[in-house]
Amino acid sequence: MSGTKEEDRKGSSEWREFFWNPRTHELLGRTASSWGLILLFYLVFYLFLAGMFILTMYIMLLTLDDYKPTWQDRLATPGMMIRPKGDQLEITFSVSETESWDGFIQNLNTFLSSYNDSYQVQTNDNCPPDQYFIQEDSGEVRNNPKRSCQFNRTMLEDCSGITDRFYGYNRGQPCILIKLNRVIGMLPGKDGQSPYVTCGAKVNYTQPLVAVKFLNASLNTDINVECKINSNTLATGNERDKFAGRVSFKLRINDK
Repeated sequence: MSGTKEEDRKGSSEWREFFWNPRTHELLGRTASSWGLILLFYLVFYLFLAGMFILTMYIMLLTLDDYKPTWQDRLATPGMMIRPKGDQLEITFSVSETESWDGFIQNLNTFLSSYNDSYQVQTNDNCPPDQYFIQEDSGEVRNNPKRSCQFNRTMLEDCSGITDRFYGYNRGQPCILIKLNRVIGMLPGKDGQSPYVTCGAKVNYTQPLVAVKFLNASLNTDINVECKINSNTLATGNERDKFAGRVSFKLRINDK
């Protein structure tokens, strides 16, 4: 028993001496100078890593443009989308049931609010027709931020929501707005030919550009519609991307 107690005292004494040795003034087996050198090493090491990280980020930020991406993986053909955007690109409503198409009206009003003539005058330029609005830099002086041309809501005429606040939905002649996504650096058309939109459906009707109004749509019938952009500067749409230069949606108008 005495041997066991002596061994316990010896082990406890060795542990205390490892933590702090009063004879050698060592803490956890190292002197103050040794700990100082280790802390200095890690301080310099992590300061070096932080400096390398900051320098790398600084050099990378010098290569970036605040207004134009250095590299982009967007398709050359702009994507297309419709408004109002229903569930799964399906627009179904009943002419006699106001609540079935009231949400579409609100969706269009919200979307077109930024196209109001008063707002466009304040934010965008009145560009000359049939000309590209190219804003070049002047030497080292960057022409930023770039401005856009005005696209006034009144240009949509019957589908502007101004002359007809129901966009034709109360008469079974709905307006569908077709929106093209922006592709940086794309010039839409050459040799004086502007891009145009075509839509094909089971109904024999030729829609105008941007705003499509279905005048003779069959009631109580699913109508599968596909719209695509056509231009002599754009390649044929990519079959792997259903939104590359085209948009498909289902339209159903119920009379009851």
